[in-house]
Amino acid sequence: MIIFDEKKYAENLLRNGYKNRKYINNDNIILVKYWKYKGFNKEKIKKKLKAFMEEYQNLFNSDIIDIKINRAMKIGMNYDLSTGITIDILDNEIEEINKLDKIELRKMMFILLVVWKFRGMPKRFRMTNIDIIKLSEVNLYHNAFWDCIFEITKSGLLSMKQYKNKDYYVVNMKQKGNIIFQISNFTNPIDYYMQLIEPENYKKCEECGVVIKITSNRKTYCDSCWREIERELRKEINKKYYESKIKTV
Repeated sequence: MIIFDEKKYAENLLRNGYKNRKYINNDNIILVKYWKYKGFNKEKIKKKLKAFMEEYQNLFNSDIIDIKINRAMKIGMNYDLSTGITIDILDNEIEEINKLDKIELRKMMFILLVVWKFRGMPKRFRMTNIDIIKLSEVNLYHNAFWDCIFEITKSGLLSMKQYKNKDYYVVNMKQKGNIIFQISNFTNPIDYYMQLIEPENYKKCEECGVVIKITSNRKTYCDSCWREIERELRKEINKKYYESKIKTV
């Protein structure tokens, strides 16, 4: 699972608790990074994490809480919180991607490019098949997925390398050209590419400017902005309701 904004993720985690047992170790690391970002010292962070974990004691053997805390502290204190990242997509990158002959290949390569840039353009990086399929919005089974990866590698835009017995992706794209757009909201990054392919089916959110798919003539906001607008509308409706009740008393 790729978390593009750890600040939002941590705040949601604090509001709603752990969502999946298999992500608990990673969740704890993000919480440590978040509290460090908020300016808490090491001892305060340990206390806050222990208190948070104790709220969900049904998920843990109490004997291992301190072990999990120490593990999260060891990793989380050494890294900064990932938030507010913006990446540039260049015109030559889109031109190279568009040379791939199938839309599935182009969408997958675009997402690999986005994640590579999001992670700071490392020499190599890892990404799960599920994340690639989900973010690319392609419907592929196991064999078809690897057939597509093979086709992309044949183009030279992507390589596969082994390091310490693990497979890594290597993006082979030169950083030259003009910025065609920037991505700072990674909710549906594939929409940024698809707006170039099908401009009639995409528009920008009138509130925040993120690219959204047009699903109806009435859609003018992204899901995040619409939820906030709905929340404000409900507040206003409730306020007027209570004010009218007071006047009738």
